[in-house]
This record gives sequence, C-alpha cells and structure tokens, in this order.
Amino acid sequence: MNDKKRKTLLAISKAIEAVLLKVDRENEIFINSFHDLSKEQKKIALKALNEFEKKLQVFFIAQKKDYLKAVKELPKYLKSKETQKRFKTEKRLRVKKADGIPEELLDQFADMVTEFIFSNDKRHVEMLEELYAAFAESILPQLAEICARSVEGSKLGPTMTLTDIATKWLENHKIKFAQEVNKTTHAAVIKSLKDTLTGANGVVSSAEDLVQILPDFFGQKGIHRARQNLTGVQDVDLYNQLSREIDNLDSFEHYRARRIARTETISASNAATLEGWRQSEVIGGKQWLCAMTENSREAHKQANGQIVPLDEPFIVGGEKLMHPGDSSLGASAGNVINCRCTMKSVLKYKMRRR
Repeated sequence: MNDKKRKTLLAISKAIEAVLLKVDRENEIFINSFHDLSKEQKKIALKALNEFEKKLQVFFIAQKKDYLKAVKELPKYLKSKETQKRFKTEKRLRVKKADGIPEELLDQFADMVTEFIFSNDKRHVEMLEELYAAFAESILPQLAEICARSVEGSKLGPTMTLTDIATKWLENHKIKFAQEVNKTTHAAVIKSLKDTLTGANGVVSSAEDLVQILPDFFGQKGIHRARQNLTGVQDVDLYNQLSREIDNLDSFEHYRARRIARTETISASNAATLEGWRQSEVIGGKQWLCAMTENSREAHKQANGQIVPLDEPFIVGGEKLMHPGDSSLGASAGNVINCRCTMKSVLKYKMRRR
C-alpha cells in the first residue's frame, strides 16, 4: 500500500472514530437525563444503547445494499417467462388516455416490483428479532435486579430469574419490534417507487408510459403496438432513479438507528423497573408520570397520575401500555417513540385501600 492510500485510510479511520465518540457522548447525556435510574443502571443502559444503535446501523446498511442489488436485477426478473406467466392472471386495467397513472395501476405495478425487492425480508425480520433479543438480554435482567433490591422491604432472594410475565413480554415485544421497524422501511421504499413512477422525479409521467414498460402485464396490446417489445423494462433511467431514491432514503440513515435504539432503551428500562417491582413482592401498583416537557404528548399529559395494578395496562390515548414506551399490546409508534414518561411505584397496602 502506498503512502497516499495509507494516509487516506488513516483519515477515514479517524473520521469514523470521531463520529462514534460523538455518538457515545450524546448518548451519555441522554442516559444521564434518566433521573430515576441509579448510577449503576445508567452505566448498563448506556452500554446497551451504544451497542444496539451501532448494530442497527450496520443492519440498515446491509438491508439497503440488498434492496439496491434487487433493483439492478429487476429487469431480468420482470422479463422472465415465469414472471410473465405468473402475472397473466392479474386484473387487466385498460388505459387509453395519456394522463396521470391510475392509483390501481400504480399499486399493481408497485406490488409486483416490491415483492421482488423484499423477497429476502423474512431474514431481515429474523435479524431484527435477534438484535432486539441480544439488546434486551444485555439490559433488562440487570436493571430489574438492581431495581428489585433497591425497593425497601424487598423479598427478592439471593438470585433472580425473569418471571413468566416478563419473558412473555420480551417475546411479544421482540416480534412486534422487528415487524414494525421493517414495515416502516417497506413503506418508505414503496413511496420511493411510486414517486419515481408517477413522474415526481421526471421518469414516468403517464399511464401509457407505465404500460409500455410492462405491456404484457397490463394487457395493453392496443397501445403503440410497434413499441411493445419490453424494451421499457431495460429503461436505465427508471432503475437508476429508483436506486437513487432508495439510496437516499432517511430510513437507512444513522439518526433512525439512534431514534429506535433510544426509544427501545426507554422501553426496556421501564420494563425492567416493572419487573423489579414485581419481584420485590411489595409493590402492588404503578402510577404514570408524564415528563411534562414542551414536547410531551397531550394524551401523556392526560394520563399523568393514572394508577393501575402492577400487571394491568395503562390506558393512554385509548391504547394499552404496560409502561411508558411499551408497544407489546399494540400501541402505535406515535404513542411510544421518544416518550420520556416514567412510573412511580404504589405499595400493595395502598392499592388495597383504593
């Protein structure tokens, strides 16, 4: 390796190191804002957050590469006899006017294309589940035990294992986490495809343009018959633009990995607190405490002070949450992302008086 290449690689290495250090410092400030966590708990949470964020970013980079590779292979896939035969049974949409692309036609084409692009996503979901499982294992049991032992009058023995309730929550949340993250990515890729096809980026502007790309799929034998030789499938501009759209998607950017990692750290720390109270055997209920910041959601402000039994959900904005940041019972992303709410314990004897 010559000196020039060596210096270039060294500069890149230092730049990456500087970025990672900045990430770690910002996450440290974030974790230190959790006033209800002990110093030891913050240390565990920070380490788990940093590792989870970096692993998510690596995952998103790999997923984007898979999608871009699939886009390059689309022309071959769409021209194949197997694909043509498969979609012969699709509903035919007659288009005669060179106007905007009908939504039904656009959806049909998008389904064909994205089914191929997403063909490996079963593995992507499995990878996300594995990432979450590793993250949860590194944070929840330790935080829960520290919490349980810190409760006055705790009946926790010398060793601790997660209760069946906590284990079930982890399994449900792991699955929902993976599905929701991938679903959001899918929605962004599909939007990029539709933007490319509808002419938002100057590639395809009419229904006739689209059916000329794949005329056999849509039964458009009467439209420019002489040009119907599937050459449109090889339209370089179309696939180059789609590749650029996917490459530039926010869904694969670092800040998305950070947002997800921070949201899940908040959720896991609250789940750990709940498990710690459960294992202490002296806590019977929990009270929702809204952070009451400028960005606090109105539904979370309204939930402030709500008290429920330990293993029953809060009702926040009409949705069920076992704790702030919980989506295992179907709470929407808008109800959990970046939530900074916490909980307060309620002793068993006080719950019996209610």
